[in-house]
This record gives sequence, structure tokens and C-alpha cells, in this order.
Amino acid sequence: MDTPSLEQALELHSQNINGLMENQLALTAQVQVLQAALAALLRHHADRPALLNTFQQYMKISKQSAPQLASRMEALESGMEALLGQHQA
Repeated sequence: MDTPSLEQALELHSQNINGLMENQLALTAQVQVLQAALAALLRHHADRPALLNTFQQYMKISKQSAPQLASRMEALESGMEALLGQHQA
């Protein structure tokens, strides 16, 4: 590869990385907004114990279907369980 080709490849990879970083930040912001909206709704739900049970069942399925993400889900899962009224011992 000559120098111009290397520079073009480097520029293309740099643009791709920047695009991925922007997408990651946008997705993170969307998740934060959705979490806040969900928390606001759940705090006032009439049957939070039933929601907690259903949530825990869905989380079990989610972690089984995506084991590579299971450890990353645990902190968020704990936060949601606390929001739904599960008290940690």
C-alpha cells in the first residue's frame, strides 16, 4: 500500500469510529430518557409486587438469551427491583 492509500484508509476508519461513538452516545441518552420515563410510571403503579414478579421473570429470560450481557444487566436490574419495592437484605 502506498502512503495516500494508507492515509485514506486511516481517515475512513477514523470517520467510522467517530460515527460509532456518536451512535453510542445517542443510544445512551435514549436509554436514560426511557429509564426516567419508566421510573416515573412505575412509581405510581397500583400493583408493583406483580410488576416486580413479571420483571424478574423477563430478566431471567433476557439473561439466559444474552449471557454475554448478563453481568452488565445486573446493576440496572437491581435498580429496577429497588424501584419496584424489592428490599435488599
